[in-house]
Amino acid sequence: MVINQSFESTLAPDWVASGSAGQVCTGPVHEGTCAAEITGAGGSLTQEIGNVTALSYKLWGWIYAAGSATGYIELDFLDANDTLLSPTTVLSATKTGGTYVEGNITVRAPLNTTHARISLVETGWVSGDVLRFDEIGLNSSGCFIATSAYGTDTAQQLDVLRAYRDQVLLKDPLGARFVSLYYKVSPPLANYIAEHPVLRTVVREGLVNPIVSLTTLTQGIWGH
Repeated sequence: MVINQSFESTLAPDWVASGSAGQVCTGPVHEGTCAAEITGAGGSLTQEIGNVTALSYKLWGWIYAAGSATGYIELDFLDANDTLLSPTTVLSATKTGGTYVEGNITVRAPLNTTHARISLVETGWVSGDVLRFDEIGLNSSGCFIATSAYGTDTAQQLDVLRAYRDQVLLKDPLGARFVSLYYKVSPPLANYIAEHPVLRTVVREGLVNPIVSLTTLTQGIWGH
């Protein structure tokens, strides 16, 4: 599932705005032409996501913060009675230096989860602050191309790729954009690969394994 990635359409029915919050299509935008913005203390945007059935999920998003305010992307897992099942997962940023910064995290969905809630909120907002959000996404972490190639999200080879992502790609602006693009285009391709064992073998042996081998060989350089 991908949640209104670039805020290019009107917020409703995906996002529910409360207080001083909404869509903005001028000024700093990370991707496309529009973003979400909180323009006053207590403002927030919330989205409910149904049919949460996977064991683990990756949450990501981009935050632009100028002034005193801190922006938060919050994720809650809930059961059929709308009961919170675990502590809120939080990505946050403040004083981002005139640019958007990405946060991302992989979390486990508790047993009995039926749906999730993403909230975009603030603390410390004062007049003149600029607080924006863009490219908000949530996806089951088991539906990326590399994971599908191995048939599991616990393969040792994936740990090498995750380390390279975290230690190299996400620390570089171009690398971070590549990761963001990978998260967008990978799920449908991964689902197709997972359904075709022969193709899964071809992708694993012809694409993913060589990348893992090269990453492993050069780990002494990028891993320090």
